Parts: sequence; C-alpha cells; structure tokens
Amino acid sequence: MISFGKILFFPILFILSQIYKILFFLDRSFKKKRTLPSSVTISIGNFSVGGTGKTPFTLHLAKLLHSNFPNIPIVILSRGYGSSGAGTRKVSENSSPAEIGDEPLLLKKNLPFAEVYVGSNRYDSYLQFRSENKLANDQKVFALLDDGFQHHALNRDLDLVLLDCTKLSKKEFVLPMGLLRESYASVSRANFLVASKFSEEYEDSLSKWIKKYRPSQTLRFRFFPQKLVPLSFGSSEISVKELTGKSVFAFAGLGNPGSFYSSLKDQNPSELKTKSYPDHYSYTKEDLIQISEKAPDKNYIVCTEKDGVKISSLIGTDKNSSNWFYLRLETILENESELIKSIRSFI
Repeated sequence: MISFGKILFFPILFILSQIYKILFFLDRSFKKKRTLPSSVTISIGNFSVGGTGKTPFTLHLAKLLHSNFPNIPIVILSRGYGSSGAGTRKVSENSSPAEIGDEPLLLKKNLPFAEVYVGSNRYDSYLQFRSENKLANDQKVFALLDDGFQHHALNRDLDLVLLDCTKLSKKEFVLPMGLLRESYASVSRANFLVASKFSEEYEDSLSKWIKKYRPSQTLRFRFFPQKLVPLSFGSSEISVKELTGKSVFAFAGLGNPGSFYSSLKDQNPSELKTKSYPDHYSYTKEDLIQISEKAPDKNYIVCTEKDGVKISSLIGTDKNSSNWFYLRLETILENESELIKSIRSFI
C-alpha cells in the first residue's frame, strides 16, 4: 500500500523512479566488467532493500559448499554496508562490527572455514585474499558476492536472487516510490530464484509469481527457530520451546522484522512486546538500558542473531542480563542438489 505522503508527491516520485531506472540501466549496460581469476563467482542478492533473509541464505550456501567441496577455499566479498572502516579489511571473529559491518561479522563467526573480506572494491578485496592466503594461481576458489545482484562491476558464474515470500501479496514499486532496487522482471538474469521465508501458506502466491515472471529455476528456502543463545557470558543455550507460556520482549534492527516476531509468536508466549530499530542499527549502552526499562518483568529479552553480534560486547558478563538471548535459526533449502549440480559444472 502506498502511503499518503507518496500519493501526495506521486508526480515527483514517479519522475525520480524513471530517472533511477535509466541510470541503473546505463550502469548495467556500459560498466566495464572484470572477472575474478581462478574463481567460481556466485552472486547472492535480492530485489528489494533489506530484510529478505540474504544473510541466513549466505550462511546456508557457504556450509553447503564446504560440505560438498571441502578442498576448495571460500571467500565472501562484502561492501560492509553501514561500516565505518576504509579500504579492504579482513574480518576476524574479534573484529569490531562498527568497523566492518554487522553482517560480515555474523558470517565470520558462523563460518570458521571461510574468509570474509570487506571493501568497496571487491576485485581488490579478492586479490588481497589470494595474496594473504598464498594461493597458487591455478587454485580454484568459491567467491561469494554478498548483495551482488545489482553489482555490475564483476562477471559471475551464477546469479542467485532472493524473493521475500512474506511480501508477495503487496504491490511493490521501484525506488524511491517503493523498496525495489529493480523490477521483478529482472529475475530473467538470475540462474536461480530463491523463494525466501517460504512456508505452505505462500505457495499459491508464489506459484502465481513464478507463472508471471518465469524464473529459470526456483528453490524454496525455509527458516525454523532453533534455539536461544545467551548474550551474557556464563549462561547456557536453551530450546526455543522455553518461550511457551512466558513473557517476552523482542527487538530487532532489520529491514523487515515481521517474520522474526512471527517466529516468536508461534512459540505461544503468554505476552509478546516488540520494538523495531532501523536496519543495521548501531546499539549503545543507553539503548540497552532503555530496553531493560521497557521490559523489567519479562522472562526473556530476545533479538536477532544479527543484532546479537553487535550488543554481546556491550553486555559482557553483566549478571543482570542473564535473560537476554538471540534467536538462532535452522534453515532448509529444498532441492539444493540442483544448485550443487549447477555449481559442479564450473569446477
């Protein structure tokens, strides 16, 4: 649904959207593309701004690659959206989320077998990765382009684009009218459409979408809440089922936090209060104090894993934060053998 403000300024926004489309087309058509040497380059992207489940999918894909091709190194190349650092930075588990970005840090913490590099020039980041890891010139590498569908500077072997199934019933518009970076028709450039946050309730809407836009191949990607991981040192992980009948305060800094809140609601807590922050929000001690004040009597305070990597250092060993947790998800990619088959053809 279009807001009143967008209706009021529709003529201006419409013109700006057309200008955006033209500039985007020119950039894609005329930008000189480079090829990452000795790599199988896989782009992971989406149509819209934020909140499609791209980070959980990148985690799933990296683990899938490692289990099927354990001898091939993996590097994830990110621009580090929202980070304050400059130049190319190698991400470690102890990196500052402010310097390298929350998503690259989350990826590295969950993927000890992979390297993550952040930098505005992904070609330079890739060369630095190969140099620092002393790879032979003919050593093949899986190079994953995080948020790469609209990145026109590099050639890729496979394009994977995510579609948020929770938004299929909504009419979406291209920026700045809406949140689409480009129209859904651009799925024609993708090798695989990944139907993210899928469940059976979205099957009819997804089938209609597929019939209309005709993606080459479609993979359904599901999320399941798995467990609650403590944010304070010294506490233990617990089953997500512990939320049943308990009072919960949940907060998230996501582009689309609806599915996160729904996954908690599905556990049937006695009470669920929520607070949303902007995507990639940088939390402060004051924010945590305010959250505590809003939830003085709640059994559990729960955030997303992406938020958790940013606030765990702020909580530390605070015994008053023993009821703070982040939600860890289990992910399932249907028919992933088709994706592996396609990747294997490039090795």
